Amino acid sequence: MTTVLFVHGTGVREPGYTASLERVREGLRPLRPEVAVDPCYWGGDAGAALRSNGVSVPGYGTGRGAAETGAPGAEAGALDEDVELWGLLYVDPLLELRLVASESTGRAELAPGALPPGEALRSAALSLGGDGELRRLLGGAGIGEEFAAAVASVLTAPDGRLFLRSPDAGAATTELARAFVAEAVRRRVDRDGSAPAFDGTARDEAVARITALLPGDPGDEEGPGTHRGPVARKVGRLAGRLALGMASAQVVKRRSALTDAAHPAAGDVLLYLSRGEAIREAVLAAVRAAEPPVVLLAHSLGGIASLDLLVLRELPEVALLVTVGSQAPFLYELGALPSLEHGSPLPAHVPRWLNVYDRRDLLGYVGAGVFPGRVEDVALDSRQPFPLSHSAYWSNPELYRLLAGELP
Repeated sequence: MTTVLFVHGTGVREPGYTASLERVREGLRPLRPEVAVDPCYWGGDAGAALRSNGVSVPGYGTGRGAAETGAPGAEAGALDEDVELWGLLYVDPLLELRLVASESTGRAELAPGALPPGEALRSAALSLGGDGELRRLLGGAGIGEEFAAAVASVLTAPDGRLFLRSPDAGAATTELARAFVAEAVRRRVDRDGSAPAFDGTARDEAVARITALLPGDPGDEEGPGTHRGPVARKVGRLAGRLALGMASAQVVKRRSALTDAAHPAAGDVLLYLSRGEAIREAVLAAVRAAEPPVVLLAHSLGGIASLDLLVLRELPEVALLVTVGSQAPFLYELGALPSLEHGSPLPAHVPRWLNVYDRRDLLGYVGAGVFPGRVEDVALDSRQPFPLSHSAYWSNPELYRLLAGELP
């Protein structure tokens, strides 16, 4: 009697595995009722786990982030708000300027002969490059080359021009300074493809210097550029709430739950690629216990482990390997398949191999190009977007019609 061993992929644990196993059984039963579908569940004993109960994860099990668990130098509230605001500004440097313009009302009274706040700011901003101290700070921050273009971009953008026409522009010099620096960072990232190597202190020193060089509100009592009027303060509160509502502070606070949800999937991959013997041994034990001929129906990481096992061990009882949504061909092309270096052919003892993929499954790869004559790629369409497409194979009747015709 033919035995199909269902080898699951990364991150699968009970009760999810049994539910998928039953789905496979239900899919095959009407077409090939004589075929046994047996489990090959390795996630419980051989899968990744927090073996020291999460002690490596800051604040694990408390529901609190580093700031609330006594991490050095961390203070909750204002510090989180500032960090998250910068996260938004790196994506949208003009965010605060847009908020200032939208919150401004009325027209400011100007002294005789005085320039409108926006004109004074524009003039001063275009002269920032002449300040030697600022050039030093920008160079230390890694954005010296991008700064002039960033200033010009902010001043000429529609949102920047609207901000400069606002009567409250003179009370928002810090917001303008942050826009210049955030735009410079964005340009640096676009140029290099990676984040500049500077920390928040270097960035903030540059912002403080720019703010000091820009003309502030005439009623300022703390020095040029430091006054924050009611509109600027309101904008700060709005931006802070937006930042904390959207960005990674919430992730930090939920780190325990996110770790519990994510570590099995990522951990299984890392564990297998570093020490995959236990997973392969679990598959081998299931093969030895099954009634031949055996078919390995292996999903995702289970397909990698099954192929590696068949490369490393001659198992005549295995008549067919069926990988589903597998990364094995991709790892081989990268030179990262544990059992076989790139350029080495599949050993002759590896059985027939069907590789099922869905073009919408971004974790499914094709093997015919890297293993010519040894792999048959079969495309299925679940009509599901990624990542649902990676698990939708088991609900696709086409998979079971394919298996019914291919099983020994």
